[in-house]
Amino acid sequence: MIERNIRRVLDRYDAPDKPPERDAERLFSEMLRRIREHDWRKVPMSFVTRVASLVYAATHRFRDDLADIRRFLCAEIRAATRHGFLNPMVRIYIESYETGKAHTMELAEALQHSRSRIGARWQPLLENVPELLDAHNAPSALAAKMDRMPDPWHGLRSLGLHQPHAPGLMDAAHLEFLNVIEPQLTSLGEIERLLGWLKPDDRALRQVGAGKAIEVLLGHWRTRNPPAEIQSLLVDRLTQLYSHPRVNPHPAWNEVDPALVQIFLRWLMGADIRFLFRVLTEVERGHMWADREKFWWTLHEQGRIDEVWIAFNDDGHRAALSKLPTDARQNGRRFGRQVGDRDKSLLVMRIRNKIVIEGTFNFKVHFFKADQPRTPELYRPRYDVADIRNLPNVDAIAHLGDWQSRVLMALSR
Repeated sequence: MIERNIRRVLDRYDAPDKPPERDAERLFSEMLRRIREHDWRKVPMSFVTRVASLVYAATHRFRDDLADIRRFLCAEIRAATRHGFLNPMVRIYIESYETGKAHTMELAEALQHSRSRIGARWQPLLENVPELLDAHNAPSALAAKMDRMPDPWHGLRSLGLHQPHAPGLMDAAHLEFLNVIEPQLTSLGEIERLLGWLKPDDRALRQVGAGKAIEVLLGHWRTRNPPAEIQSLLVDRLTQLYSHPRVNPHPAWNEVDPALVQIFLRWLMGADIRFLFRVLTEVERGHMWADREKFWWTLHEQGRIDEVWIAFNDDGHRAALSKLPTDARQNGRRFGRQVGDRDKSLLVMRIRNKIVIEGTFNFKVHFFKADQPRTPELYRPRYDVADIRNLPNVDAIAHLGDWQSRVLMALSR
């Protein structure tokens, strides 16, 4: 019970200080004055650690005019015995870490000199990761530890690192970990382990390095298709974590090789087509959709459909939402709504230079030129079939007789 309560306190209070930036210049001036005048009367330790947090922040750590403060802090680290100073400086080292940068090397060397005097707060981590204060090898040492953990996020916490997604050193360790784990990412278990590192339990999502993580998850499948279970897992979890690449996308998608984004979108199209007809079969019990599903699925498998979006009617929308995890419902849209007719759901597609809209029941397959100003766009949150029917279209084909052949002819024109 005592250990659990200690962990709760550390979780709450072990995050980095966030001093208001508007005070930074005043604090720097005051610190420089006291260094020049050797005036430390009535100076609380909180003032020094607050300045230290600021001077090593990303916006200030390379300023030449603040070099005297950084030199002073490193000298104090070498001489200090007070845990109230050394412990925050370890945290600042971890969070300001940048591979090969002078400020990181200087902090690491000073802290290594005073290693034995660092307080109990950091001693378990220093014992478990002896290379922590080795600025060259700390990221790879942490990555090697992570690779041996079934659950890296919780595993690192058990070593004494209470904020495994902290910036700085853990950003570098994250990239090293991706390099280590990449060859194993054809295994369902390894994929789930990496996904668990990116979003552990109900904790915050990893942001920095997320694009690289997506790339290593998708990279094995450039020239071959993954097993269905892996493809389904990647589609569901990556859209849940980082949203749809075309609908309110997370910035991580901008860091991913466009060729891999296209592969992922192709998987997503297939999943969405299957999802649409699965929901329709459930909510529209009086109608059979097998011929339409087979037709559009065949075109998808042939690579003839470029983009897909779904808009469900009210019943379909409720049923579709119920099939998504709670956080997936909140973190981004996987489909839109059709609001103009209670029994109409839509499959909106881009096929080469046309926008093609398939609808349920007696809604014809509508064809529009993709480059026309009034053509319906993909990925809208709402559609109205009455508006779509009233727009000028290239063709509209009813589901009668050999409707499939007429659709193929319309697509070829």
